[in-house]
Amino acid sequence: MILTPVHPEPAEPIRLGEPDARDRLRERYRRAPGAHGIRVNLIASVDGSARGDDGTSESLSNRADRAVLGAIRAESDAVLVGAASLRAEGYLLPRTARLAVLTASGEFGSAQVGEVTDPEKLLVLGPEAARARTDATLTTPHRFIALPTGANGLAELPAAIEAIAAAGAPAIVCEGGPSLAAALLDAGLVGELCLSTSPRLVGGSLPVLGDRRRPAVPLELAGLLLDDAGGLYARWLLS
Repeated sequence: MILTPVHPEPAEPIRLGEPDARDRLRERYRRAPGAHGIRVNLIASVDGSARGDDGTSESLSNRADRAVLGAIRAESDAVLVGAASLRAEGYLLPRTARLAVLTASGEFGSAQVGEVTDPEKLLVLGPEAARARTDATLTTPHRFIALPTGANGLAELPAAIEAIAAAGAPAIVCEGGPSLAAALLDAGLVGELCLSTSPRLVGGSLPVLGDRRRPAVPLELAGLLLDDAGGLYARWLLS
């Protein structure tokens, strides 16, 4: 499969599987030192759905999207997801980054993260009240980090980001779900949005950033790749 850079300037195609493909993709997704905020990486259909025909994001993805995902993860210290996404889709522990999971209740049900031997590789963040339920429903080795809660009883997102960084993982990418990504945006904690657009119309009922109204946010296009199946891979910087 081929990824062709078209912005900020056209460049030689990146042929997945060739020896230099991974390094070239990582260079395309390398953030500037001291860049503001965390990174969010999401995939959506052309009509804005975060899930495809199978009810998950997997059917929206392809080899090029997974290569971009790998490049972004390789440039990150931690992958942040919400517990609902972990329950719905499952997450294998990233090869080069830690997995951080934000939970309000500590309910993990049948969530799967693959084999974990080092609890420091799986960080679970939530209010202290969620600790016991987390230990009861997530048998995989993990480290629980208690967070302060706001007036709504939910964990404070700035505190979550600070706690992940304090744990030795300052370069964070959030992979959703939509509610968590939207909440991070609304809290002003996001500096970059990486959005893969799958060439599909699915009529899905899960908008990629939720359906809550929010003020307009100016964006700057920092990069754009096109794959040979029609997928688009954009890097948007937030003002």
